[in-house]
Amino acid sequence: MKFFKFPIITLTASFILGIIFNSFFEPNLNYLNIAITIAFLISILAYLRAKKKWFQDVSFGIAAYFLFFCLGSEAHYWHTDSHYENHYSNFLTDTNETIIKGNIVSVLKPSENFHKYIVSLSQYNDTSCFGKILVYNDKTNAILKSGQEIIIIGKLLPTFKATNPYQFDYSAYLEKLNISHQVFCRKGSVITTRIHKNTNYYIQNIREKLIASFDEYQFDAKTKSILEALLFGQRNVIDEETIANYSNAGVIHILAISGLHIGILYFFFSLLLKPLEKRKYGSIIRLFLILGLLWLFALLTGLPASVTRAVTLFSFVSLGTFYNRQNHAFNAVAVSALLLLLFNPNYIFDIGFQLSYAAVISILLFQPFYEKCYFTKHKIGVYFIDIVLVSLAAQIGVLPLTLYYFHQLPLLFLLANIVVIPLGSFVLILGCVLLLLNFIFKSLALLLGKILSFLIATMNQYIAVIATFDSGVIKNISFTSEMVILSYLIILFFIYWCYKLKWFAFRNMAIALLLFQISLIYIEWTNQSTDELIVFNSKKTLLSAKKGNQVQFFSHDSVFNEETIKNYKRGLHTNHYQINALQNVMSYHDNRILIVDQMGVFEFNLKADYVVLTQNPKINLVRLIEMVQPKEIIADNSNFYYLIDQWERTCKQKNIPFHATAEKGYYRLK
Repeated sequence: MKFFKFPIITLTASFILGIIFNSFFEPNLNYLNIAITIAFLISILAYLRAKKKWFQDVSFGIAAYFLFFCLGSEAHYWHTDSHYENHYSNFLTDTNETIIKGNIVSVLKPSENFHKYIVSLSQYNDTSCFGKILVYNDKTNAILKSGQEIIIIGKLLPTFKATNPYQFDYSAYLEKLNISHQVFCRKGSVITTRIHKNTNYYIQNIREKLIASFDEYQFDAKTKSILEALLFGQRNVIDEETIANYSNAGVIHILAISGLHIGILYFFFSLLLKPLEKRKYGSIIRLFLILGLLWLFALLTGLPASVTRAVTLFSFVSLGTFYNRQNHAFNAVAVSALLLLLFNPNYIFDIGFQLSYAAVISILLFQPFYEKCYFTKHKIGVYFIDIVLVSLAAQIGVLPLTLYYFHQLPLLFLLANIVVIPLGSFVLILGCVLLLLNFIFKSLALLLGKILSFLIATMNQYIAVIATFDSGVIKNISFTSEMVILSYLIILFFIYWCYKLKWFAFRNMAIALLLFQISLIYIEWTNQSTDELIVFNSKKTLLSAKKGNQVQFFSHDSVFNEETIKNYKRGLHTNHYQINALQNVMSYHDNRILIVDQMGVFEFNLKADYVVLTQNPKINLVRLIEMVQPKEIIADNSNFYYLIDQWERTCKQKNIPFHATAEKGYYRLK
């Protein structure tokens, strides 16, 4: 019996489950070491026992899966920076000003007031350390570059956690990247020292020179930003309107270098190097030249996670398809995922990683059925049919994740893809050709540049037209993690039924559908059986009262709170709501809630169970407590911080519970 007869796909799945287990339960390292030692010994014993048998031994399979599960847990533990003694989090102090030294490793998309960077620390005050932080650098300071060493005078703060219900938790996302703290750099608080001329520095310089080679074309801002995104992975230069248009049309993937772009380049390089096949060992030489060019392209983009993932994935898929075996392609996908997760187990929590592999696996699973849909043998007709079928297969594969993460479903994605994919392919290939011609044949490059500009402008205009159809996008869809799992069960059983066309395969799909329906009923029942009052963490006061599936929002500025309201409705799976003006007194079940705003007016003889302080009321809190006698006082984020501190001290003196939403997040009363 040979170990490699065991499918790498299920071993990779076991490794992934181990990563997820360690992430959620965070077991002690000693327990992990004991588990992995036991798993290793059991695997050896099971292997020796299985060698003596004629047939495959189930016990060895179970032992191998358990070993990979433990390896996944151990790998995730050692890739968690905070587990190391010299991580900066072990040296944090409460002082307002500390000296932080580090190197810029990544430049992020800037916000309205700040440039954003990921910095790898080397020193915290006088202590050597390591770890990554998020740096918000005021735009009045100089723009920084990758590889630059900087000294920051400021205070490290925890990254902002989600403070309202059903809000995207940016802090949790950063934690998966081993980033748990941030610092805000005001004017003059950043000192640049030197440039570390490492690989990233030289790659960035080359990339900047290549980007500058397009300056003579005088492209408009949108055209240049699309070109930089497609050729160099610089998506942070694209304006918000363009991103919104591509997202609503269901083709946002064209702006982020992914398997699609790598596939286009692969076929382009394959065509150029096809004459090599006539020579001895030409096929294998051609394959490695193509993969070398793809990795060179990845280097020029700066090797971001998304590009590295796509090139690694496509490299293994290419090796699999090189042998003309479909099972090789599936195993290649699994091997590429396993290698990437060994390098960084946190990739499994990355949205791009999940979407990439879901799309590729779905395309491969549906591939045997493509030929049945060809109604013509003409190459052009087959090409466009393939675009539709591949787009549809990929969309099916990523649909549950899209609904879960982005809460919207573009209905016109096929109409958009059938034009954007060919145009995007021409833009990508022509852009690569121009990169070479910019340095060897400038006059021809300038001529082709006009064609490139026309193609990009046409693509942008077409997408803008598609995005104008409001009915073409279903937005604010409620979708839970349980629904994602059940949706993938339905898809997998459906594909299995298509392969087998047997009753038991159809039965399994029907059971999965039934479970999905039961989950919807359970969610609806849970929402109707729970009532709650929420004081949101907002600069413009917002409260809500939920009874059954009905929600009433109270605010003087519902436009400002539109996103918060939308998130809350989606989280509750309800569209039954009203928005009313904020009142000074509310009743919720048997509780009376007093809202004291900037006017500071309230009835002295009014007894209230809860008091909400908003918009910096000028009041004597001691007097209010004596008159109203509340059970608890809540101060929302519309108040000044110094007032919140004063109120908190007063409540401590009076033994009254105090909740500040700016510090603790939203307040829930059930």
